[in-house]
Amino acid sequence: MKIWKKYSRYLMSGEWHIHTNYTDGTSLVSDYCKRAEELGIPLIAFTEHVRKDLQYDFNAFIEDIEIARELHDLIILSGCEAKVLPDGTLDVDDSIIRKVDYPIFAFHSFPEEVDTYLHVLYTVLKNPILNTWAHPGIFLKKSGLNISEEELSRIFTMIKDNEILIEVNRKYNAPPDEWINLAKKIHLNFVRGSDCHHIEDMR
Repeated sequence: MKIWKKYSRYLMSGEWHIHTNYTDGTSLVSDYCKRAEELGIPLIAFTEHVRKDLQYDFNAFIEDIEIARELHDLIILSGCEAKVLPDGTLDVDDSIIRKVDYPIFAFHSFPEEVDTYLHVLYTVLKNPILNTWAHPGIFLKKSGLNISEEELSRIFTMIKDNEILIEVNRKYNAPPDEWINLAKKIHLNFVRGSDCHHIEDMR
């Protein structure tokens, strides 16, 4: 069972997308936990950036989370944000993505080709490990690419079939309203992911 189903009551009241000082964030794991307690946020998920060639100690990151669980009255999940590669794989070592509670995926640098994007997206959505599509649609917007409503309906149907969450990302104001409206019609599940890089991003 995917971890989000266990905590489905907190999908919009928790904070499910957080980056720390281990990568491009500026706040510590402990800082976020204190902030969450102050704000009454019941669940936080640390979704640190990963690569196959990591430049930081991922085990130390996990250890910080385990220590935080002992010190704070919160639901604290370990996670990672894995970059989608053009061949349909993820830029993360298998041992890492299987270690965390809440792995999510995102498109960052990627070929600006709709057909390639769609082919790879359908491949990734079938990955049973993944929980959430992070900042959905942002790559398309930045690249000036468009997909039809028919194609989007097909994507959303596959998302529903594979129990993937659609992230509501405040940092990028994603997904667009038309995506949200269609997702609601298909009865997809949304999750709050503010893409925090500093404790002040947590609200």
